Amino acid sequence: MIPLPTEAVRIGQCVSHHATRDPDREAAVHDTTRMRYGELDQAMTRWAKALLAAGVKHGDRVAMLTPPCTEWLTVMLAVTEIGAIWCGYHPRYKRPEFRHVTELAEPVVLIGFRHIHGRDYADDLIAMKSEVSSVQSLVLLDEPVDGGVPADAFLAAGDAVSDDELAAARGAVKIDDTAVLIFTSGTTGRPKAARVKHRALLIGGAVELEHWPMDRPRILHMMPVNHIAGVGMTGVFGLYAGGTLVFQDRFEAGDLLRLLEEETIDHLLGSPVQFHMMAHHPDLEARDLSNLKFLTWGGGPIAVPLVERLNTLPGELRTSFGMTELGLYVTFTEKDAPFDALSRTIGKPHAAFDIRVADAEGKVAGPGEQGEIQARGPWLLAGYFRNPEATAEAFTADGWFRTGDVVKVWNDGNLEIVGRTKEMFISGGFNIYPREVEMAIEEHPATGMVAVMGVPDEAFGEVGHAFVEPRPGTTLDAAELDAWCRERLANYKIPKTFEIRSELPRLPIGKIDKQTLKREFSERQPRES
Repeated sequence: MIPLPTEAVRIGQCVSHHATRDPDREAAVHDTTRMRYGELDQAMTRWAKALLAAGVKHGDRVAMLTPPCTEWLTVMLAVTEIGAIWCGYHPRYKRPEFRHVTELAEPVVLIGFRHIHGRDYADDLIAMKSEVSSVQSLVLLDEPVDGGVPADAFLAAGDAVSDDELAAARGAVKIDDTAVLIFTSGTTGRPKAARVKHRALLIGGAVELEHWPMDRPRILHMMPVNHIAGVGMTGVFGLYAGGTLVFQDRFEAGDLLRLLEEETIDHLLGSPVQFHMMAHHPDLEARDLSNLKFLTWGGGPIAVPLVERLNTLPGELRTSFGMTELGLYVTFTEKDAPFDALSRTIGKPHAAFDIRVADAEGKVAGPGEQGEIQARGPWLLAGYFRNPEATAEAFTADGWFRTGDVVKVWNDGNLEIVGRTKEMFISGGFNIYPREVEMAIEEHPATGMVAVMGVPDEAFGEVGHAFVEPRPGTTLDAAELDAWCRERLANYKIPKTFEIRSELPRLPIGKIDKQTLKREFSERQPRES
């Protein structure tokens, strides 16, 4: 691999660097589209000029509705090349979610596909442009909608922008500028937007390559691109390494196995549920996966039997820990880690990062003790966009970022996640925030009180379970609530089960007693022998 220069400050320099030295090297693959580094560099440059022609300035936001694909990669890089901030919308969003994130980010340009996986987003795109005054341009990558501009016309307008104008915009970008907004959430249930820096994404690429050493790897990219794993841990990492990103725009285990074989994939990064589905697919044994060098997961624990099954495949098994606000992975399991460490831990903190495990008073935990993972350093998020209160709450008095994840320190330094200080749970690799789900259910006219929590699930790690108390004089059933949620939430946020109760337990101050509900649910579960 040809190393990046130490003076790199923009993630787009990963592309231009490799394009200069190896322009014919394959950079990205999606279906029948195959882009070389030279072609990707040219496309990134043309989109950057078009954005400048549209009036996009340093610090402006550009939003995009897209699955993982070459168009996503090109536009995301172009936006960040000129100092603007890219933010991604998940195709599973429903109308209220689109409105929330658009009002929060206030993008000046919205770029997207009208059709994704059989769903027509025309009304959603039109509504975002008409209802949020910041949106000046709506650019369509496939079929037109009212008020939208075809991508070809948008790009043509940028041809009048000079190379000097583009160079000036690039030169104004600093390594600690925000590159992307990644939407997360908090106890209020309303989305927050974490400001992830160029620095975090570039350092993340370097550290991943150190732990997963490969020469110009071929990486399967199947992660959503509104998620830090899709943007940074997979996307920027692949470009940093001078590798090839092979996109699967919608996860399906059989198609995944086909791509692993046909595209001679070196590195597969996914969630535990994705690995579970792959490992139990009937095509597994028939596929030639001999090129695999690393199988890496994050986003939750993985059972020992699954680790054992994955160990029969080519490639080293690794697990890591990162999160949106960190912008990168900060812990890694080591080469030849035992099965119990792969299953139960997130590895050890990387020496380059200032990481501690501490209690509420800031006392550092020793072997056998528990505490919260906390981090400090210039690569951390630049704060939550336009939310100083949430930013302040995220840090301790002495300046450490609080991840909310409680771990036990093993004698060998590995960290085992044992709980979360916040209620967020992870289902199939997706962060689920109960309050956001509760608010959607509470909008139902027959709903009184609602409590949502994560409960164990063999395939997904955790899934949502909703306790619902109907309003007096009304009735509810699970099917009705499920249908209600499907109109308002992405499907991965919808509780797997709904439990209707005439009355939910309350604390003295009138809030729902979630601890009692958790205990009651746990007591109903069959005991392990």
